[in-house]
Amino acid sequence: MALCDIGSKFVTRATFFGSTTLVGLMLLSSCAQNAERDSVCKQSVRWNNASTQIAVVLDSIESSEDGLIQNAFVETIDALLALNESAPREIKSDIENLLSTYGSLSDAFAAIGWQGGLSRKDSAVVSAGVRLASNDLQQAQSNLANYIADNCNLQIDNAVNMFPNVGTTLPDPVIQDEQSPEVPVGYDNDESVAQAFGYVVVERFGVAITSEQATCVGTALLAANSGDSQTVDQKYWLLLQEIFNSCDVKIDVAKSIEEK
Repeated sequence: MALCDIGSKFVTRATFFGSTTLVGLMLLSSCAQNAERDSVCKQSVRWNNASTQIAVVLDSIESSEDGLIQNAFVETIDALLALNESAPREIKSDIENLLSTYGSLSDAFAAIGWQGGLSRKDSAVVSAGVRLASNDLQQAQSNLANYIADNCNLQIDNAVNMFPNVGTTLPDPVIQDEQSPEVPVGYDNDESVAQAFGYVVVERFGVAITSEQATCVGTALLAANSGDSQTVDQKYWLLLQEIFNSCDVKIDVAKSIEEK
């Protein structure tokens, strides 16, 4: 008789053998944990392949074919859904965060017809990309990879994926006076995500801006994107010019586009 079956029999006979109840419950708990682990391990190769596939697509997003981008996101999200079905508690929130973020990025790409060449100017794509590059999402990807390495004897080839030029092209950290208040590290709050978004957008125009200007631009774009995304996309450059003007960012959008 299997050990888990024994545990179940202990529990069902608890009325007669009260002293065995705790033992039975412990056995059942252990069996449940093993089942969760086995389920993750069963999906680990699929996640490794999906993670590698999405890494390749993100690395060359502007030149990737529409169908390739769509397939990569479909497989990534399907793999995460499968992992999430019976994920153990220690990585449940990590998988849910990954699923939410990759899902948002997928929805943003679907809204622009999976056209990678449009990703740099679409506010929804860039904002989801900033989220993917945030500290907590990188940690979530690492936590999942570490769990698989420790329990499934498999090293994930692409443990951490990021949207290109997000999180790697932001300005160098500011060196502060010792008396100055400490600046929060990472992108773990709304203001820091907006600031990172602002830097990413303005950087495309080759103009240096302050952190206040970056926050202003990012906040305005994220707010605009919460409305009708189709209208925002159709009037993107006009909207961007209005935001630059309101945030005192000296960029002539029309002139910059003509020069490129």
